[in-house]
Amino acid sequence: MSPDDIREHIELAVVEMIKKNVADGTMTESRAQQISQIVLELLKPGMGYMELYKAIFKLDDTCNELSTIVLPYAQSYENNIANKATDMVANYIRVGNYDAAVKLAEDVVQENVKLEWQGKAQAA
Repeated sequence: MSPDDIREHIELAVVEMIKKNVADGTMTESRAQQISQIVLELLKPGMGYMELYKAIFKLDDTCNELSTIVLPYAQSYENNIANKATDMVANYIRVGNYDAAVKLAEDVVQENVKLEWQGKAQAA
């Protein structure tokens, strides 16, 4: 998936959540507009993976309603990026490359890791 595919998927999930909550009366039209505006301000077409992930993590800072949408992406980041980087930091330490270990650890904490998409094809 490209960053734009992920962005579009999130936007669709937000629209569906808003429609459902407004229809059942658990969200006001005003709040729906606020959430929509925040999503449009944070998620922009053409973002790179890291920029997109940083923006995704900001979505539920002011919109708690979006936490169920953000959580799978946070878990994906943790599983696919942070955990692998932790293993790499441990390997750097084992071989005595402490500067690289510290730099990588700081980059992960600051969500500043360079990401590349590596997809796999599966038979249907």
